[in-house]
Amino acid sequence: MEKIINKKIKGENRHWKNFLDKNYLGSHNLEEGEELLVTIQNFKGEEEVKNTEGKTSLKTVLYFKEEVPKMIMNITNGNTISNLYGSHPDKWIGKQIQLFATPVKAFGKTQDALRVRDFIPKIQVDVTQYITKLNTVKTLEELKSIFTLFPKSAQTNTEVVVEKDKLKLILK
Repeated sequence: MEKIINKKIKGENRHWKNFLDKNYLGSHNLEEGEELLVTIQNFKGEEEVKNTEGKTSLKTVLYFKEEVPKMIMNITNGNTISNLYGSHPDKWIGKQIQLFATPVKAFGKTQDALRVRDFIPKIQVDVTQYITKLNTVKTLEELKSIFTLFPKSAQTNTEVVVEKDKLKLILK
């Protein structure tokens, strides 16, 4: 079972690279069994990045709302995000992705790489407040107007939808 985190963690029993001031998110930021849930804040199609030899090249970079470094996006992760949210990065802003580390063959050896899970993360919602709000309505029109104000995560929650549908039958 994975442990979902949403910030870069430093401290005891972490990968040694976590003790360095790294500019970019990498597989070293996740320990075995950890996954990182982040919200895309910005996308830059071109940013100069220095490699280990000091040469610069242009890279695609994602920035996040959470307390984590920016991430250089490779083709594999770009394709995964594109499959989840569409091929235009402006549509990715505000969307969540779940990152994990996995061994891959690259540059002639097997090493850990940061990858994007190929599913849209499910947001946990405390539905109590929404069900309570629904139970205060007196008319179908009021039910409709209140329900449309709920966030998408509440509007698609099974418990909230069942309660709304029960109220629709009662208020008819």
